[in-house]
Amino acid sequence: MSTNTKIFQIYFKPELKVHCDPAFEPLDNTANPRPELREWYNWDQEHDQRLAEGLDYWGYVSWKFKDKTNLSGEQVFDFITSNPGYDVYLLNPCIVNEACFANSWEQGDIYHPNISTIGNKFLAKLGYEDVSVRDMVLDRNKTVYANYFVGSKDFWVRFMEFSRKLFTEAEKDSIFKDEVFGAGRSNYAHDATLPNFTFLIERLIPTFLELENFNSVGFSYDRPEWCHEKYQPYWGDLRALSDLKILVNRHESDDIFNIWNYYRHKFLSNNPGILGLE
Repeated sequence: MSTNTKIFQIYFKPELKVHCDPAFEPLDNTANPRPELREWYNWDQEHDQRLAEGLDYWGYVSWKFKDKTNLSGEQVFDFITSNPGYDVYLLNPCIVNEACFANSWEQGDIYHPNISTIGNKFLAKLGYEDVSVRDMVLDRNKTVYANYFVGSKDFWVRFMEFSRKLFTEAEKDSIFKDEVFGAGRSNYAHDATLPNFTFLIERLIPTFLELENFNSVGFSYDRPEWCHEKYQPYWGDLRALSDLKILVNRHESDDIFNIWNYYRHKFLSNNPGILGLE
């Protein structure tokens, strides 16, 4: 890993700074004038500064990172150091969602109505042909939730250019603008005012990695004790389902996909409420 790497930990109230990991750089977001954009606002506002610093890799996590992932900053840097040469390092906290859904769009349509349709519309506007976001099988080396990742300079430059087009395309299409930025359109249970924007960004990251052939790797919870304790009773099944998705992509196999699909539905049926862990 390049030593020229920083991970910034965002906090939005002064009293939350105490939760920042000493391995990360605290980032004060208390004055965010666009809270509906969540962390993307920081990415955008800080982008030129990151480039001016000459960083090779950088990322942003929230003050809740430890609680969400059960990982320390030191573990994150060890993971990156042990896996040199990737464009993007993913730190996905939602391992049930990764294991049990083909991709985050399939999961997203349950909670944010028609978000995959909006994603497809955006990609079509940018000229991506014959792309259906729900048809992709994105395994743990492409999947991330909560936007916890560390990317190379090349990734950040290209992704920020890509994601900023949500704004430019919205100005050309009033219906699309409402779908992306309309207050409350996300149906988010914890904040009735949120637009779809932040949930689109969360899902466009894995899709962008796939479409643009970035070399990415996800942190793998190889031992149950590495997981958050809420997942530990289910670790074996989750690990097997996650591994099956890896094999689907490695062998481009419909047969393995069908096996994964059968067992993921069986697991969800046998564990009602499991998605509530996320």
